[in-house]
Parts: sequence; C-alpha cells; structure tokens
Amino acid sequence: MNLSAPQILTWIIGVIIGLVGILIQVDVMSIPALEDLVRPFWLVSTGFIILAVSNVFRGL
Repeated sequence: MNLSAPQILTWIIGVIIGLVGILIQVDVMSIPALEDLVRPFWLVSTGFIILAVSNVFRGL
C-alpha cells in the first residue's frame, strides 16, 4: 500500500476537529450547539478518520 502525505488543508481540518473534541471532553471549551449534536468521542474519531483517509487516497 502506497501512502501519501495529506494536503495541508486536509491535515489542518482533521487536527482542528480532533482538538475541538478533546477540548470539549476536558471542559476547556464549550460549544453548546455542537455538544447537543455529537459527543466529543465522535469528533476525535472523525478527525482521525479524515487524517487516515487522506493518507490512503492521493490528492486529499
């Protein structure tokens, strides 16, 4: 399997989504509209999935 580095925008989006999930979980920040829709675990998981998919598919 040939892996490629993700583009910088994809990497930034994945990291920001993951960090928001972590910061909500440890009660550093609060986004009430987001907390009602999704749990922090799923935000962190989504960030990691974005990073993993962008490594597998070239050009993401």
